[in-house]
Amino acid sequence: MKRIESLDYLRGLMALSVMIYHYISWGAGPIGSEHLLGKLGIYAVSMFYILSGLSLGLVYYGRISSVSDIGSFVIKRVFRIFPLFWLVLTASLLASVAGGQAHSLDLFKVFLNYSLLFGFVDPSAYFNVGAWSIGNEMVFYAILPVVFLLSSRLPWVLPLVVALSIVVGVYFAVYRLDTSMPLAEQWGVYINPFNQLFLFMSGVALGVYGKLAKVKNIASIVLLSTSFLVFCFYSVSGDSIAIVTGAERFVLSFSCIAFVAGLYFLNPSFKAAPAKILGFFGSACYSIYLLHPVVAKVVVTLSAKVGLGAFAGYTTSAFVTLAVSWVVFNYLEKPMMNAGKKMASLFERKERVAILT
Repeated sequence: MKRIESLDYLRGLMALSVMIYHYISWGAGPIGSEHLLGKLGIYAVSMFYILSGLSLGLVYYGRISSVSDIGSFVIKRVFRIFPLFWLVLTASLLASVAGGQAHSLDLFKVFLNYSLLFGFVDPSAYFNVGAWSIGNEMVFYAILPVVFLLSSRLPWVLPLVVALSIVVGVYFAVYRLDTSMPLAEQWGVYINPFNQLFLFMSGVALGVYGKLAKVKNIASIVLLSTSFLVFCFYSVSGDSIAIVTGAERFVLSFSCIAFVAGLYFLNPSFKAAPAKILGFFGSACYSIYLLHPVVAKVVVTLSAKVGLGAFAGYTTSAFVTLAVSWVVFNYLEKPMMNAGKKMASLFERKERVAILT
């Protein structure tokens, strides 16, 4: 299947958005929802979910028709997600021990993080900044192959699950989240994976059914520009709760879905230099996303000790994050992904032999 590089580029830009949002908010104070960066601080992760669903829908729909196919899917996901997550988690735990906080560590919480089961048990039981979204992804990865397996026999299962996920999203936005309370006080409710599932499943639906559509470039450009303008200029202000509840939740969510759809249908190409830069950001987006808080903690602390201010510390952190992410992607993530593919192929071969014998 042809790789949609523009989707990788968008992943990279969203990872950078999250990093910039965190660094500015940590260095200068909270960013209101009336600002574009304030919206991206929330919805960049939503875009990750949409893009993840789209990519998996493109690759796996029609290819999961047995339990052994699910096994291959799981192996590849484990090799993709676990190694970097374990690295960042271990670094955080070692920092806690070095800081004399070993006595306060909850061993069950540690287990939930190393097993990446916290998304199923307690979505708020994560250690690293941003890790909650990875817990959500693991829940989505558990749901998706089952949906595809059932859809291989009952085609109506996928649209039903997409519709149900939207209904559940409406429930959270209208009934579960209280607009009179700050989002920080309801964070555990917001990060419930079932509050985010409609984003992922919308991406899946786009990947499955979008490839059947023939959309002209002009229509894609209109979709891209309209959704971008809606997201940027839709009037919202105040605490972040304002953009994750009520009508605002769905105006902004579906503008994100529409933007991804427009980009997918248009699939623009870039010249060599921009393509390489954007390609790096896209490839290393997982590293950038998980590593930037860890890097900042070290760099900003050292910067303060030598008399540098927060601006210098976070600016330096951004460059160090990109450098470390390049190393980690090339020497940890990429080798692990290749190992996962080989392991999955070996598993598939053994399953075929077992079936034949």
